Amino acid sequence: MEGLLEKIGNQSLKIAVIGLGWMGLPTTCLFAEAGFQVIGVDIDLKVVKAINEKRTPIAEPEIDVLIKKNVENGRLKVTSSVKEATATSDAIIIVVPTGITENKKPDYSAVEKTCREIGKVLQKGSIIILESTIGPGSTEGFVLEMLEKSSGLKAGVDFGLAYSPIRATAGRVIRDIQNYPRIVGGIDQKSLEIASSLFGTIVKGPIIKVKNLRTAEAIKLFENIYRDVNIALVNEFALLCEKLGIDFDEAMQAANSQPYSHLHSPGIGVGGHCIPVNPYFLLEKAEEQGIDLRMMKLARKINDNMYSHAVKLIAEALRVCGKKIRRSKIAVLGVSFRSNAKETRYSMAKLVIDTLQRKGATITIFDPKFTAEELKERGYNNSFSRIERAIENADCILITVGHEEFRELPLSKLGPMMRRPAAIIDCGHILDPAQVEKEGFVYRGVGRGVWTR
Repeated sequence: MEGLLEKIGNQSLKIAVIGLGWMGLPTTCLFAEAGFQVIGVDIDLKVVKAINEKRTPIAEPEIDVLIKKNVENGRLKVTSSVKEATATSDAIIIVVPTGITENKKPDYSAVEKTCREIGKVLQKGSIIILESTIGPGSTEGFVLEMLEKSSGLKAGVDFGLAYSPIRATAGRVIRDIQNYPRIVGGIDQKSLEIASSLFGTIVKGPIIKVKNLRTAEAIKLFENIYRDVNIALVNEFALLCEKLGIDFDEAMQAANSQPYSHLHSPGIGVGGHCIPVNPYFLLEKAEEQGIDLRMMKLARKINDNMYSHAVKLIAEALRVCGKKIRRSKIAVLGVSFRSNAKETRYSMAKLVIDTLQRKGATITIFDPKFTAEELKERGYNNSFSRIERAIENADCILITVGHEEFRELPLSKLGPMMRRPAAIIDCGHILDPAQVEKEGFVYRGVGRGVWTR
């Protein structure tokens, strides 16, 4: 590892980034933009082809411009070969996906395979930095073991090893990577210093050096699990508010005026690739230590079941309209896992739609972030690129997520297109209930108790 700090300083360090998904591709682009020669790796040949043709395979702000610029100036190249990238690089960054099995056990198979491939051609004096989300103890456990076994080299002696989680959200990844404080842990002090120096070239915020690898691994899990538990708590508050005639949104905003209150917004559950998955990485480690993390388990159960409450709100609103879910036409607005993101992984909207269809409803779908063709490719049939087509002759509008485009829905224009009386179920917390009812709709929303009487 001698000389790596100097190479970082004069931008002669060669970097490989393995995994060009929602976090890996922005990371690759930022290092190329910082002046380094970067080679990206992905097993998806369509991704490789798109980037080499200066097109972005993900819908993320700023990425298209960065790809075009850095492919043209020669600082960014892409391949499907881990061996090719590793053999010519000083720093190898792993950003491959981690997930859970059907039994909700951690699935680290992509990391394991990548480590074996890296080890076969790993050069002495290089450093490996893992960014994929994993349970504490994994980097110095199976990751280190596979790298040493396949390479015949010794971590901390022949090559460096560090862990640094990405703290970013789909729809703003570039901004988050650049501005959030960066957590870094290393197997030894030298690895820690090299990794910290490297990330300092793309991060404007502070670099937080933690004592060891497992601390860095745990921090990412703690952050996401905190949000999961917070959302579970407010979802329970919301259910109570509906019964007590309290508008949770009003109560939340007032409560959060107290500096120690940080209540999130309730909804139909928690989606995305991180929060529904990450708790199980920590649960496995806790079980190995004989610790029962009961609050985490309960939060997962609460949030996983919130989609059924959306169905109940629909049934209640339709009942007021003199209708039933069966034979009703319901226009679902939004399939993204969160507002203003073009991403459907673990979206709870899918569970709502499937449940409504099983109950006999006809479903139409509109999401301004996707074309009708893109929605159909993701398994959402009867999708439309124009909202008017989706709500035509509908009995109910279900807003699952608070996209900005939904804040100014032309209710007076949409109303006459529907079969009256009609209902609006606002699970995105974006409409004014009074205005909705003024336009002649029956209104329901998660936690909006004032409007259920």
